[in-house]
Amino acid sequence: MWSVWIIRIWLLGISLTDIKCRKIPVWSLALGGGIAFFALLDQFYNGNLDFNNIIKGMLPGILLLVFAIATQKAGYGDGIVLLLLGMVAGGGKAWLLLGVSLFFVSAASVVLLVLRKAGRNMTIPYLPFLTVSGLLTGIY
Repeated sequence: MWSVWIIRIWLLGISLTDIKCRKIPVWSLALGGGIAFFALLDQFYNGNLDFNNIIKGMLPGILLLVFAIATQKAGYGDGIVLLLLGMVAGGGKAWLLLGVSLFFVSAASVVLLVLRKAGRNMTIPYLPFLTVSGLLTGIY
């Protein structure tokens, strides 16, 4: 239970940084890695650690990283954060998190385009949508 609250605080902090700076500092990704490590350690001690589920949970983050590398349209930090969250949440929850967050980003993009507040090439920070998705679905 403690790990859920720490992850929520971490997500809120890096989401605000993503909104303000459009970049995610490396130290905050390292902090997230440490949080994920201790959350996985907690799962191990509680007997809830499943390595297959961890690998399945990493897949959405890997997919986002591959997309970022191939197109240069997404940030590497977004993929790393989703990778870390997927490791802790597991496969099914990670895919749900990706799907819901992409839905919210798409809806916000359509609204901005319709209101003529954004053009085709405007960048939108992804982590706030990932954070909201995690909170609304109850994953984090």
